[in-house]
Amino acid sequence: MGILRRRRSRKQHDESEPTEITITLDALTSASLHMNATIRRHGEDHPESIEAMRIVAYHLARDARRQQDAAALLHHVAGLTYANLGPDHPDTLTAVYEAGDLQCAVGNLELAEQMLREALAGRERVLGRDHPDTLLAAQALGVVLTGLGRPAEAQALHDDVAERRERSLGAGHESTLISRGKRADALRSAGRFEEAAALFREIVADTDRAYGPDSWKATVARNNLAATEFQLGHAEAAADLFRDVLRAATRLPEREGFAARVRSNLATVLFGLERYREAGVLLRDSVAECERVFGPDHPETIQSVANLARVLAVEGDRSTAAELTRRCLAHYEARLPPTHPRLTELREFLDDLEPG
Repeated sequence: MGILRRRRSRKQHDESEPTEITITLDALTSASLHMNATIRRHGEDHPESIEAMRIVAYHLARDARRQQDAAALLHHVAGLTYANLGPDHPDTLTAVYEAGDLQCAVGNLELAEQMLREALAGRERVLGRDHPDTLLAAQALGVVLTGLGRPAEAQALHDDVAERRERSLGAGHESTLISRGKRADALRSAGRFEEAAALFREIVADTDRAYGPDSWKATVARNNLAATEFQLGHAEAAADLFRDVLRAATRLPEREGFAARVRSNLATVLFGLERYREAGVLLRDSVAECERVFGPDHPETIQSVANLARVLAVEGDRSTAAELTRRCLAHYEARLPPTHPRLTELREFLDDLEPG
């Protein structure tokens, strides 16, 4: 937080009285002013300028609606750091990892894969395979591969990370629990639902013991288990679990967009149960909240929009459903490989909405 003060004199009758004006700058504005001044003074590729850009990117990333801007700036920072320090400098490896991880968050999965592979290879060379930073890069790459529809590759990475963390940290450590959750998610993406559900049940039990059943981590674990139960065909059980998660989410400190994600998940289950009116209400709330929190072109928003399109189609509003589906297609076509299953599914759905 930056504060600027200026004094000026004001004459009232024959007396002078100083007046103080205080202008308070938010953290992003203050960091941006500092960045611009540093670049003017030293040039863009000076270490102080690069660090100033990095700080601005961090502030941008805190606002979900500005994450695209943050991702672009961090990508630029990574390039400058690479050019100045070389591929194996610790600062370069950090910059490339952070840029790749944020590209994943905003849905640019092919670019994220490229950057995270570079970060992982560099950290394995410089730090070794068991270093915590190396394991973070491997885990982030696994998330990207799951999103790209390559769960077998993701599974191998998550298995390796989980085993290494469990050996060094123990089964109940927070980092190990995260790794096991990513491992279960890759199993789910590969269609191995029974194995995924069994692992998610273990994670729920371990998280309850470690942090308490009403904790944020336990709530997230139940959300993941509920999604897997639905894929196993246990729709009523999944709906009950999602309702429990949604109630817990309202009691916990606000996590940006989490309640919207849960509403979208619950709506998907209700859609499967042919309870379309309830699903539509939840999805309209989810889309509105996602657009407010994340912006209109964020992956979280687009997922809720795609779900809402399916409900609208069933309700008979095929023109609006088609419009929303085209919006989703435009988003994914800019970010995913052309043969990605999500694109194929949306194109087929749009063809059904627009026959001939």
